[in-house]
Amino acid sequence: MRNVRVFKWVVVLLLVVACYGAYKALNSPIDQTVYKVEKVNSQVSLYVTEGSAGATTAFVYQFYLVPSKVTEATFLKGIGDKYQPFLSTSDGNAKIAIRDSAIHLNVKGDVYRFTNGASYSTTIYLNASPF
Repeated sequence: MRNVRVFKWVVVLLLVVACYGAYKALNSPIDQTVYKVEKVNSQVSLYVTEGSAGATTAFVYQFYLVPSKVTEATFLKGIGDKYQPFLSTSDGNAKIAIRDSAIHLNVKGDVYRFTNGASYSTTIYLNASPF
């Protein structure tokens, strides 16, 4: 009879721990800060954010195209909903060159995601190498 009570408490405790773990996993957003801002043309700016998911993970750098009128605070509020990155990489020292409203990126390191469906009348050129 005592074993049944102990088993019930162990099950309840495991359920509480599992629920807490699921809650933390679903509600732990990556903390992003603005790392760089570059003006591409009169309509758009390039925002680079540095994201960290905690002390044991590496930084992730995400690149966004944002209308020039948008303030930094408004941009940070709209990340994920209104603004999506076109590039996610591990390279914080990616070289950015802007010529004739075209963005030339030279990335050394991991490229986690890249989409070249950019808007705002700009073209993106990516040169990436693992080292």
